[in-house]
Amino acid sequence: MKKIIILLFFFCISFSYAQQRMYVNLHYVTVKSEDAQAHINSEKEYFSKGHKAAIDNGNKIGWDMWRLENPGYRENHTTFVYAHIQDPDKSANMGGGNGNNFSESELAMVRKKWGDRVVKSGLVTVSYKGGFVPSADQEPAKFAVLDWMMVDPTDFYDYEQMELKTFLPMQKSNKYLKGWGLHKVITPRNNNLEGSDYVVARFFNNMSDIYDMMDQTNPMGKSMKATMKKITNLRTIKRSQVLRLVLSER
Repeated sequence: MKKIIILLFFFCISFSYAQQRMYVNLHYVTVKSEDAQAHINSEKEYFSKGHKAAIDNGNKIGWDMWRLENPGYRENHTTFVYAHIQDPDKSANMGGGNGNNFSESELAMVRKKWGDRVVKSGLVTVSYKGGFVPSADQEPAKFAVLDWMMVDPTDFYDYEQMELKTFLPMQKSNKYLKGWGLHKVITPRNNNLEGSDYVVARFFNNMSDIYDMMDQTNPMGKSMKATMKKITNLRTIKRSQVLRLVLSER
Protein backbone atom coordinates (compact mmCIF):
# COMPACT_ATOMS: atom_id res chain seq x y z
CA MET A 1 0.00 0.00 0.00
CA LYS A 2 2.80 2.43 0.80
CA LYS A 3 3.89 2.30 -2.84
CA ILE A 4 0.56 3.74 -3.97
CA ILE A 5 1.25 7.19 -5.35
CA ILE A 6 -0.92 9.57 -3.39
CA LEU A 7 -1.95 13.12 -2.76
CA LEU A 8 -1.94 14.35 0.78
CA PHE A 9 -4.75 16.61 1.87
CA PHE A 10 -3.40 17.78 4.81
CA PHE A 11 -1.16 17.07 3.60
CA CYS A 12 2.58 16.96 3.19
CA ILE A 13 3.09 16.89 -0.52
CA SER A 14 6.16 14.74 -0.72
CA PHE A 15 4.79 12.18 -3.17
CA SER A 16 2.99 12.44 -6.48
CA TYR A 17 0.25 9.93 -7.12
CA ALA A 18 -2.34 8.57 -9.42
CA GLN A 19 -5.81 9.70 -8.44
CA GLN A 20 -7.65 7.26 -6.20
CA ARG A 21 -10.49 7.39 -3.72
CA MET A 22 -9.28 8.25 -0.27
CA TYR A 23 -10.47 9.80 2.95
CA VAL A 24 -8.57 12.17 5.20
CA ASN A 25 -9.47 12.22 8.88
CA LEU A 26 -8.56 15.67 10.20
CA HIS A 27 -8.08 15.39 13.95
CA TYR A 28 -7.96 18.81 15.66
CA VAL A 29 -6.20 18.72 19.04
CA THR A 30 -5.70 21.78 21.26
CA VAL A 31 -3.18 21.96 24.11
CA LYS A 32 -1.93 24.73 26.35
CA SER A 33 0.85 26.57 24.56
CA GLU A 34 3.25 25.79 27.41
CA ASP A 35 2.73 22.09 26.64
CA ALA A 36 3.11 22.39 22.85
CA GLN A 37 6.75 21.31 22.61
CA ALA A 38 6.22 18.34 24.92
CA HIS A 39 3.30 17.33 22.71
CA ILE A 40 5.47 17.49 19.59
CA ASN A 41 8.24 15.54 21.30
CA SER A 42 5.91 12.68 22.26
CA GLU A 43 4.53 12.50 18.73
CA LYS A 44 8.02 12.36 17.26
CA GLU A 45 9.37 9.79 19.72
CA TYR A 46 6.38 7.47 19.99
CA PHE A 47 3.27 8.03 17.90
CA SER A 48 4.84 8.89 14.54
CA LYS A 49 6.63 5.53 14.65
CA GLY A 50 3.31 3.79 15.23
CA HIS A 51 1.77 5.52 12.24
CA LYS A 52 4.77 4.58 10.11
CA ALA A 53 4.28 0.95 11.15
CA ALA A 54 0.61 1.15 10.13
CA ILE A 55 1.64 2.58 6.75
CA ASP A 56 4.24 -0.16 6.23
CA ASN A 57 1.62 -2.77 7.11
CA GLY A 58 -0.82 -1.37 4.55
CA ASN A 59 -3.33 -0.17 7.16
CA LYS A 60 -2.88 3.52 6.41
CA ILE A 61 -1.74 5.59 3.42
CA GLY A 62 -0.11 8.49 5.25
CA TRP A 63 0.02 10.62 8.39
CA ASP A 64 0.92 14.26 9.03
CA MET A 65 1.00 16.61 11.98
CA TRP A 66 0.39 20.31 11.32
CA ARG A 67 0.33 23.33 13.61
CA LEU A 68 -2.33 26.03 13.26
CA GLU A 69 -0.55 29.32 12.60
CA ASN A 70 -3.51 31.76 12.71
CA PRO A 71 -5.47 31.02 15.90
CA GLY A 72 -7.82 33.46 17.58
CA TYR A 73 -6.55 36.81 18.82
CA ARG A 74 -4.31 36.48 21.93
CA GLU A 75 -4.93 32.76 22.00
CA ASN A 76 -2.99 31.06 24.82
CA HIS A 77 -3.51 27.59 23.37
CA THR A 78 -1.88 25.76 20.46
CA THR A 79 -3.89 23.68 18.01
CA PHE A 80 -2.44 20.79 16.03
CA VAL A 81 -4.14 19.20 13.03
CA TYR A 82 -3.42 15.55 12.33
CA ALA A 83 -4.12 14.27 8.83
CA HIS A 84 -4.78 10.51 8.78
CA ILE A 85 -4.92 9.47 5.11
CA GLN A 86 -7.00 6.33 4.68
CA ASP A 87 -8.22 3.91 2.06
CA PRO A 88 -12.07 4.20 2.17
CA ASP A 89 -12.37 0.44 1.79
CA LYS A 90 -10.42 -0.17 5.00
CA SER A 91 -11.27 0.57 8.61
CA ALA A 92 -10.05 3.95 9.84
CA ASN A 93 -6.75 3.69 11.68
CA MET A 94 -6.28 6.71 13.93
CA GLY A 95 -3.91 5.20 16.45
CA GLY A 96 -1.32 3.51 14.27
CA GLY A 97 0.63 0.63 15.80
CA ASN A 98 3.60 -0.05 18.04
CA GLY A 99 6.28 0.96 15.58
CA ASN A 100 9.30 0.57 17.82
CA ASN A 101 8.12 -2.28 20.04
CA PHE A 102 7.69 -0.07 23.09
CA SER A 103 6.46 -1.82 26.21
CA GLU A 104 2.74 -1.60 26.90
CA SER A 105 3.41 0.09 30.24
CA GLU A 106 5.55 2.75 28.54
CA LEU A 107 2.93 3.39 25.86
CA ALA A 108 0.19 3.57 28.48
CA MET A 109 2.15 6.24 30.35
CA VAL A 110 2.78 8.23 27.16
CA ARG A 111 -0.89 8.01 26.14
CA LYS A 112 -1.99 9.23 29.55
CA LYS A 113 0.35 12.23 29.40
CA TRP A 114 -0.89 12.92 25.86
CA GLY A 115 -4.49 12.92 27.06
CA ASP A 116 -3.68 15.09 30.08
CA ARG A 117 -2.26 17.79 27.81
CA VAL A 118 -5.32 17.96 25.56
CA VAL A 119 -7.76 20.78 26.28
CA LYS A 120 -10.20 19.90 23.49
CA SER A 121 -10.34 17.90 20.28
CA GLY A 122 -12.58 17.22 17.30
CA LEU A 123 -12.68 15.31 14.03
CA VAL A 124 -13.64 16.18 10.46
CA THR A 125 -13.51 13.57 7.69
CA VAL A 126 -13.14 14.66 4.08
CA SER A 127 -13.07 12.84 0.75
CA TYR A 128 -10.45 13.77 -1.84
CA LYS A 129 -11.98 14.93 -5.13
CA GLY A 130 -9.00 16.02 -7.20
CA GLY A 131 -5.87 18.15 -7.34
CA PHE A 132 -2.16 18.06 -8.11
CA VAL A 133 1.19 17.61 -6.40
CA PRO A 134 4.84 18.11 -7.39
CA SER A 135 7.15 15.31 -8.39
CA ALA A 136 8.40 12.89 -5.75
CA ASP A 137 11.96 14.26 -5.78
CA GLN A 138 10.88 17.76 -4.70
CA GLU A 139 10.86 19.03 -1.13
CA PRO A 140 7.51 18.63 0.69
CA ALA A 141 5.35 21.68 1.24
CA LYS A 142 5.93 23.35 4.60
CA PHE A 143 2.71 25.38 4.73
CA ALA A 144 -0.92 24.81 3.82
CA VAL A 145 -3.95 27.09 3.64
CA LEU A 146 -7.34 25.46 4.16
CA ASP A 147 -10.38 27.33 2.86
CA TRP A 148 -13.61 25.94 4.32
CA MET A 149 -16.52 26.43 1.90
CA MET A 150 -20.27 26.61 2.32
CA VAL A 151 -22.16 25.35 -0.78
CA ASP A 152 -25.87 24.85 -1.33
CA PRO A 153 -26.49 21.08 -1.70
CA THR A 154 -28.28 21.70 -5.00
CA ASP A 155 -25.02 23.20 -6.31
CA PHE A 156 -22.61 20.48 -5.15
CA TYR A 157 -22.12 18.98 -8.61
CA ASP A 158 -21.76 22.35 -10.38
CA TYR A 159 -19.31 23.55 -7.74
CA GLU A 160 -17.09 20.46 -7.98
CA GLN A 161 -17.06 20.63 -11.77
CA MET A 162 -16.10 24.30 -11.75
CA GLU A 163 -13.28 23.79 -9.26
CA LEU A 164 -11.86 20.75 -11.06
CA LYS A 165 -12.38 21.77 -14.69
CA THR A 166 -11.91 25.54 -14.51
CA PHE A 167 -9.88 26.43 -11.43
CA LEU A 168 -7.61 23.38 -11.15
CA PRO A 169 -5.82 24.15 -14.45
CA MET A 170 -5.43 27.77 -13.33
CA GLN A 171 -3.89 26.68 -10.02
CA LYS A 172 -1.32 24.54 -11.83
CA SER A 173 0.06 27.65 -13.51
CA ASN A 174 0.23 29.63 -10.24
CA LYS A 175 3.93 30.10 -9.50
CA TYR A 176 3.35 30.37 -5.77
CA LEU A 177 1.51 27.07 -5.33
CA LYS A 178 3.27 23.79 -4.62
CA GLY A 179 0.02 21.82 -4.63
CA TRP A 180 -3.76 22.11 -4.55
CA GLY A 181 -6.65 19.82 -3.63
CA LEU A 182 -10.44 19.83 -3.41
CA HIS A 183 -12.10 17.82 -0.64
CA LYS A 184 -15.72 17.22 0.27
CA VAL A 185 -16.69 17.13 3.93
CA ILE A 186 -18.45 13.84 4.66
CA THR A 187 -18.72 14.10 8.43
CA PRO A 188 -22.37 14.55 9.48
CA ARG A 189 -22.96 18.26 9.94
CA ASN A 190 -23.69 18.09 13.69
CA ASN A 191 -20.17 16.73 14.23
CA ASN A 192 -18.47 19.01 11.72
CA LEU A 193 -16.10 21.45 13.44
CA GLU A 194 -16.49 24.02 10.70
CA GLY A 195 -20.07 23.39 9.61
CA SER A 196 -18.76 23.47 6.03
CA ASP A 197 -19.31 21.41 2.88
CA TYR A 198 -15.95 21.53 1.09
CA VAL A 199 -12.30 22.26 1.86
CA VAL A 200 -9.83 23.62 -0.67
CA ALA A 201 -6.23 22.99 0.38
CA ARG A 202 -3.41 25.07 -1.09
CA PHE A 203 0.23 24.21 -0.37
CA PHE A 204 3.22 26.57 -0.25
CA ASN A 205 6.97 26.48 0.35
CA ASN A 206 6.90 29.32 2.88
CA MET A 207 4.82 32.12 4.39
CA SER A 208 6.38 34.68 2.03
CA ASP A 209 4.79 32.92 -0.94
CA ILE A 210 1.41 33.03 0.81
CA TYR A 211 1.75 36.77 1.43
CA ASP A 212 3.03 37.45 -2.08
CA MET A 213 0.11 35.60 -3.65
CA MET A 214 -2.42 37.41 -1.46
CA ASP A 215 -0.79 40.72 -2.37
CA GLN A 216 -1.41 40.26 -6.10
CA THR A 217 -4.04 42.63 -7.57
CA ASN A 218 -4.26 42.02 -11.29
CA PRO A 219 -6.72 43.32 -13.89
CA MET A 220 -9.41 40.87 -15.04
CA GLY A 221 -10.94 40.50 -18.47
CA LYS A 222 -14.67 40.02 -18.97
CA SER A 223 -14.36 36.24 -19.12
CA MET A 224 -12.39 35.99 -15.87
CA LYS A 225 -14.77 38.38 -14.10
CA ALA A 226 -17.70 36.23 -15.17
CA THR A 227 -15.91 33.09 -13.97
CA MET A 228 -15.10 34.62 -10.59
CA LYS A 229 -18.66 35.85 -10.12
CA LYS A 230 -20.01 32.43 -11.00
CA ILE A 231 -17.94 30.58 -8.40
CA THR A 232 -18.64 33.31 -5.83
CA ASN A 233 -22.34 32.61 -6.34
CA LEU A 234 -21.73 28.89 -5.85
CA ARG A 235 -19.71 29.01 -2.64
CA THR A 236 -18.91 31.13 0.40
CA ILE A 237 -15.57 30.92 2.19
CA LYS A 238 -16.45 30.48 5.85
CA ARG A 239 -12.97 30.32 7.29
CA SER A 240 -9.32 30.07 6.26
CA GLN A 241 -6.67 28.29 8.30
CA VAL A 242 -2.90 28.52 7.86
CA LEU A 243 -0.96 25.38 8.84
CA ARG A 244 2.76 24.72 9.30
CA LEU A 245 4.07 21.18 8.84
CA VAL A 246 5.51 19.59 12.01
CA LEU A 247 5.90 15.87 11.23
CA SER A 248 5.08 13.52 8.36
CA GLU A 249 5.18 9.78 7.71
CA ARG A 250 4.83 7.87 4.42
